[in-house]
Amino acid sequence: MSVSIYPINSPHCNLPIIVYGIGYEDNQSHVLRREGFPFHQIFICKSGEGTLTLNEKTFIIKKGYFFYLKSNTPHEYYGNTDKWELEWITFSGNQIDNILSELKLESAEVGILSNFDKIQSSFNKTFVSLREDDNTGRLISSSVLYEILVELYIMLHNKHEIKASKENYIVNNVKLYIADHYNQYLTIEELSELVNVTPQYLCTLFKKHLSLRPFQYIAMKRIQYAKKMLSETNMSVNDIALSIGYNDCSYFCAIFKKYESISPSEFRGLN
Repeated sequence: MSVSIYPINSPHCNLPIIVYGIGYEDNQSHVLRREGFPFHQIFICKSGEGTLTLNEKTFIIKKGYFFYLKSNTPHEYYGNTDKWELEWITFSGNQIDNILSELKLESAEVGILSNFDKIQSSFNKTFVSLREDDNTGRLISSSVLYEILVELYIMLHNKHEIKASKENYIVNNVKLYIADHYNQYLTIEELSELVNVTPQYLCTLFKKHLSLRPFQYIAMKRIQYAKKMLSETNMSVNDIALSIGYNDCSYFCAIFKKYESISPSEFRGLN
């Protein structure tokens, strides 16, 4: 069974957010829109499982998931189970671009509803308000839709915060380990095993958070200690190289000059 409401909106309506349609599909059919849809859309999954293809990526949409499609975004979705229940709402408005930008909804999103019942209640309230087909109902639907958008922002923001927090935890743990073992022989495998990620992922995180590869960071950490010893001790350059993990003094001098633009001896002379 399909149920939908498409309210009559005056062409002179100047609401910041306008609901153009809301509906329910008890078994969503296959939809392919190569040019996208002219309005923004939000879908929530009530039961079953389906597949969403978006920007050449595939997402599995299960109960409790939502997906947001920005207007004119090419997409395709279809059910994988005998029954795939979706509720949807389409919208626009004279301030919608500014609102979506402020809520970080400038591109399509897929996520899990951390408060499914609250979003479901908001959908129901919007549905009931639009059944009256009057201006009051349209105003109420606009207000409730704004609440839905804010709730999605909070969910997505929390998801990104959790992800960023986990990434920072990984990078910081590796940095602490390097600080304690910088003068030892280190491998990327050893560092990645320490935080239970792949070497490739660890390199990606270091580039993302520090703009450095792990071994660039190690080299800079070693140079940091070398500069301290060059400034505060009378140790020879060779002994300093050995103490920070370089068995080849010439190689140490080359690395030092690469990052500092002067040799260790020249640095000592300046200090």
